[in-house]
Amino acid sequence: MNILRGYWRTLRQYWATPKGWHDSLDYGKAVLFILLTIMLAYLGLYVWGGIR
Repeated sequence: MNILRGYWRTLRQYWATPKGWHDSLDYGKAVLFILLTIMLAYLGLYVWGGIR
């Protein structure tokens, strides 16, 4: 458990820096874009009969 606590502490310290904050926003945008792409692909397949 101490390893996880140390890892979490290191991440919080990194996020507190300007670069870490900017990176976390970029990663969040990337995850959002991936999820939206998956949803659109699923919707497209559903509408055109690929998934029922």
